[in-house]
Parts: sequence; C-alpha cells; structure tokens
Amino acid sequence: MSELRASETQTRISHLIFIVLLCKKILNRPIFVVMEEMYRNSDSQYDDMQRWFAYLRRHDANIFDVFFKDKENISDEDIVAIIEDVAKFFRLPVPVIQDKCETIAKIMISKEGTECELYYDWKLMEKAGINNVDTFRLSIVHELSHETLFQTRFLLFENELWIQELAADMVVGAFSAIGSDVATGKYKYVLRQLPASMTHPDGELRAAIVGYGREYITQLRKQGAIDVIQEVLKGLPAFVYGHYQELQESWNHVRWEDEQEDNPIETAPIDYESLPDTNLIKQSYLKYKASKEDEI
Repeated sequence: MSELRASETQTRISHLIFIVLLCKKILNRPIFVVMEEMYRNSDSQYDDMQRWFAYLRRHDANIFDVFFKDKENISDEDIVAIIEDVAKFFRLPVPVIQDKCETIAKIMISKEGTECELYYDWKLMEKAGINNVDTFRLSIVHELSHETLFQTRFLLFENELWIQELAADMVVGAFSAIGSDVATGKYKYVLRQLPASMTHPDGELRAAIVGYGREYITQLRKQGAIDVIQEVLKGLPAFVYGHYQELQESWNHVRWEDEQEDNPIETAPIDYESLPDTNLIKQSYLKYKASKEDEI
C-alpha cells in the first residue's frame, strides 16, 4: 500500500515538473516573478497601474508614500508657475518670491496689506515630505490664504493665530476639491508631524480640518454656492466649537510650557552643614570634605 502511494506521489511530482518546464518554455521567462517587474515590461500597463495606486492613496499617505512614492522633480520655473496660478485663484497679485527661508515657508504682509512677500526653502520642504506638485501647491494655497484673510478676525478662541491657521487649512481642503482633484495625503501627513506652538495648533487638528474643508465645499457646490472662500469659512465656527475642548487643553499645555521656559525654576544650593548629623547626604558630604582636606 505504501509503495502504491509513493508511486502516485512520484507521478504527480513528475507531472508538476513537466507543466512548469512547459510553461517556462512557452513564456520564455521564470514562472515565479515579481508582479511589479512583470508590469515594467509593458510601460503603458506599468504606468497605468502606478497612476491607479497613486489615485487610491491621494488623500491618505503614510511615510512610504511620502518619501518613496509620488515624488516629482519640480524646477524653479514650475515653482513660479504654481505660485502664479494660486495667486490667480485668489485674485491676488503675484507676491514677491524669495527662495530663502529659515522655515518651510512663510508669508510677510505689510501693515497696509498692499505688499506681500512669499518665502520658502525647497530643501526643507523636500525633507519634510513636500516633494511633489500637489503638496507644494497646497502649501502655497495655505500661505496665500493668510493674505486673503489679512483683515479677517474670527474671534472664536483666545488664540486668534490658531484660528487663522485652521482657517487657512480649511481653505486648503476646499481648494483640493475645486476643479481638479488635488491630492491632500502628503500635505496632511506633513501637518501631523508638527507639534502645537504659540502660533500654530496641533498638526493632527490641522490635518482634520483639511478633510473637513474638502467635505464642506463638496456639499456647498451641490447647493450651487458662488462666493467659494467666504462660503467655506462659514463652516469654521462649527469645527472650532466641535473641537473646543481639544483646542483649550492643547493651548493650556503650550502656554504652560512657554511660561516655564520664560521663568525657569531657580534652585538654591543645599547647605549640607545645616542638615542633621543623621542625614546620609550630610554624612557623605563630610566624608568627601575630609578626604579632600587630607589630600591637601
């Protein structure tokens, strides 16, 4: 009985080997291949597959998507063209562009609001994950939103700067849904890495309002809203009040840390001689002092 089973097993193995060799001869390539390698042999199919995967992850990115996928080369001319395009969207004059900045990007507006300078550092942007057209475009949208909201005061929270940042990120979310479908995944990933500070709220909250702004404008467009930016910002109070406790707790923590940095706790030196003789610290101190006197 065992000899019969052994014979059947050997026959099946022989048939399997024959099928593998036949397929290898027909296809003229290894049977077990990496799928990505197979697609590379057909540029159009491979490109289509990559575009499909990029489309699926356009609004949700992880560290691999940010730094190893969807990266694009952006020239100086591309940067200028993007800034001009975003300025046109806001119906603003093109700002004076400065490619030197101590942070990722910032905007400087004159007191009268008549002049605007846009600063950015491309190397810092790439290091943070802003390394393709969509993410760079959204970063510029955020900065120019501040110029658009220059005279606006929301008065929704005790730190107006935080609300201004949330408003700009809500506009980013809305912009991503207007016209072409601009990917927000990398932008939100970059935000999530940023801690709360005196001028900016927690990055997780900022990323959340990007998605909120995108959903809000989608509903508005179904209703036929015309004045896009002003209509979008009508939804800001609902978001702020819905996250008010989170904002307050975060702001209290940031303010407390700032106070500690400004007023460090001063500790007076310990007077070891005044400690009781039974104190172990005093005993160790006296032994150390005696040993130093003996050395002298």
